[in-house]
Amino acid sequence: MTAPLPTAPASLPLPATLPLAARLPLLGLYPAKYRAAHGEEIATVFAEATEGVSRGTALREWAHLAAHALRLRTRLSSSDPAGRIAAGAAPFILAGGAGLSMVHLLIGLFLPDHVEQLHGGHPAIRTALVAAASPWILALACASLGRWTPARILVLLGILGRIGATLAFAPHYWQLGTNSFLEPLPFGFVPGAVLLPFGLVPGTLLLIAPPDAVDLSLRGRRATVLTALAIAVPMSALAIRWSPPDPGDIIFSIFSPSVLLEVTIAWPAAVMSLALLVHLGARRPDILSAVGIALAVLPWTAMFPPAPFQGFTAPRFWSVPNMPDTFDYFPRNVAIVLAFLATATLLAALHRSRHTDTPEPA
Repeated sequence: MTAPLPTAPASLPLPATLPLAARLPLLGLYPAKYRAAHGEEIATVFAEATEGVSRGTALREWAHLAAHALRLRTRLSSSDPAGRIAAGAAPFILAGGAGLSMVHLLIGLFLPDHVEQLHGGHPAIRTALVAAASPWILALACASLGRWTPARILVLLGILGRIGATLAFAPHYWQLGTNSFLEPLPFGFVPGAVLLPFGLVPGTLLLIAPPDAVDLSLRGRRATVLTALAIAVPMSALAIRWSPPDPGDIIFSIFSPSVLLEVTIAWPAAVMSLALLVHLGARRPDILSAVGIALAVLPWTAMFPPAPFQGFTAPRFWSVPNMPDTFDYFPRNVAIVLAFLATATLLAALHRSRHTDTPEPA
């Protein structure tokens, strides 16, 4: 006869210092088997960790416990395939968002008058640009120091900052008579302007990644920073060097905005595909992490004609009259990204098969 599973308390002995909003049956968030096996241990550890501490410390302990329970419940822990894929994608999503934020800030620094002109001369445009882009860069700095929790918080602030900047400036752009500002995708404001270009979808993948599975080793942190810089520096130089001073002078540009727009897709895809190739070329590559790196490249398929403050969009002054509709870019973007990913995967497979087939010397 099978022995019954041990029982666990339905809720934790929450300290009196904890706010009322946190007085919830946290153990109920755990899967039943895990709760039955570890519930008493969790309750004991939580009680000891929150004994005599401040409200803020107790709330942080509660939040950590709730996040751990939800990751187990949703199978996004470091022991689950989905969690490991998200953890593999997170550093490169951060690198992509931070790299493109650097591009926007550098353009605002070196071409301030042109940026103000393109945004209708609004006096607060520089402040909004800094507020929308700087959290991603600060998040990269935190991640480079191994501080993943502050990095995640800053990414969340960056997403909210871009959404807030767009909503705050929406009346100004409506007065200018443009609707493309709020509709970079053909299917409307919410799915178009918020989910992809603002980084809400890739940012959410970063936020739900299990922190204990994210590669915060010295090598991993260097790879994240180098990826961001490899994206930002060439794209910034290209944008500043070949930006047309006036839309009417586009015929005198060395490169047309459409070419620059294609480069903004191809170059980041090439950089991240190289990171994928290096990962797959290791002696014992983690395939799930490799899938995550590939997922981190996909947001670049949403690199559409420019719109201000948005995460994965080209600098605004690369748009000119009579450019193709936004949706016309999507198949081309997907083809470029998939071509680089396929090339990296094929090269890694050829490299591995060549080393596998080579006989060891006697």
